Amino acid sequence: MSKLSLKKCQQIEIDAADPFKNDVLDRKANVEILTQFITSYEQSIVLCIDAGWGQGKTTFIKMWQQSLKNLDIPTIYFNAWESDYTDDALIALIGEIGLSIQELTGEDKTTAEKIIGRIYKFAANFTKAAAPTMANLGIKAASGGLISADEISTAFGNLSESLVKEQITKYEESRKTLGSFKEALSELARCYADGDAHKPLVIFIDELDRCRPNFAIEVLEKAKHLFNVDNIVFVLATDKTQLGHSIRAVYGQGLDVNGYLRRFIDFDYLLPSPVKSDYIVSLSKQLGLDKYLNINLFYFPAYDYTLLNILKDITYLYKLTLREQEALCNIINIVMKTSTQFTQEEYILLFFLSVLKLKFPDLYKSLNRDNKSTFVSDVLENINAQYTANNTYYFEFLECMLLSVIRPASQFSYEETINDYVRKYNFNDVKKQKLIHSFDMVKRFEITIQDLLIIKNAIEISSSFRLN
Repeated sequence: MSKLSLKKCQQIEIDAADPFKNDVLDRKANVEILTQFITSYEQSIVLCIDAGWGQGKTTFIKMWQQSLKNLDIPTIYFNAWESDYTDDALIALIGEIGLSIQELTGEDKTTAEKIIGRIYKFAANFTKAAAPTMANLGIKAASGGLISADEISTAFGNLSESLVKEQITKYEESRKTLGSFKEALSELARCYADGDAHKPLVIFIDELDRCRPNFAIEVLEKAKHLFNVDNIVFVLATDKTQLGHSIRAVYGQGLDVNGYLRRFIDFDYLLPSPVKSDYIVSLSKQLGLDKYLNINLFYFPAYDYTLLNILKDITYLYKLTLREQEALCNIINIVMKTSTQFTQEEYILLFFLSVLKLKFPDLYKSLNRDNKSTFVSDVLENINAQYTANNTYYFEFLECMLLSVIRPASQFSYEETINDYVRKYNFNDVKKQKLIHSFDMVKRFEITIQDLLIIKNAIEISSSFRLN
């Protein structure tokens, strides 16, 4: 393993000519359906691409964005989280639109620059007022020589009245300006579409669920109320569950989040979960792991079964998200680079313990020399909670390796060990025969608690590295 190079997982490359060239999740069909959907509307709509953390939302919308560009449908990408440092979501949104104008050419660019100039002026009526604080007012009053309570009260009263009038005037101006603002946006959308009234301007908003709660809400409000213009489509890529937590943080835990979000989101699209895919295989190739893992296992000579297949099946069994799969591959890559070479069975345990670390950290942490029986019992319980009848052959091999930690074949009858295990979980005869065959292999060597601790230590060393 000494020649194994240490790399980190890279973002999937979106090929401009073929956005789906590196699409290992088969999401082209989803993009085609959504493209047909949004181009069938001439009104403004807000579409939410809903998926959990680490399910590939960003890659999906970037593939979709490039696909739309190839159809000459104009797009803008806005990463809300990267703009979260600003105090005003409207400023961030309009600023992103202004930056995207640089991608236009010729007369369209010249026209768009003129329009965005008008939009900047109109937007001034909708931005947050920078009202002075009471502390600042007190300083101003004191510096003006107002030292009596009555004089200070009178000054504050006059200032308050002035501020109220200013805000009312600002509100009236914003109402009058709203129509002009939307008309300018409509003109800008037509400019992006090169005059084609049937082509929408699609604005992708990403990472909304990672923003500060107030900022996330403000982005939704501005997108729905101020950008409600024909032929402008907003696509939000977010985890609605997490977004709901953010909204409740502002409005209280008793809020009906779904009802609240229906005010801003017209349609939801639940992005299919990439539960069983070749993504883990793609990652292993990217990191150069495949040539070390693509070796047939000696204890299954009749099967085309490799360490890479085992890694793939464990990923499927525990339903790892795409980001969790990346984290898993990073752990394996670093362990291979920094540790002594393990045997095939130890690599299987490495894969499994790494998954426990990612999915069940408390269970993983409980592994210690004084807790081996309880740990193995809890782990077997955990495996069987994931288990289905369609699982592949190697899971029994993993189970038998774990059983051998507390009941080594040299000290116990393995028939008795298997019979006890079968009775505990009421396994059928097919499962029992798989366990017997697996234990025939496992009894040729003994897995000890020390072996598990050595593997755990290698995983912990890998955790000292931070691959961002």
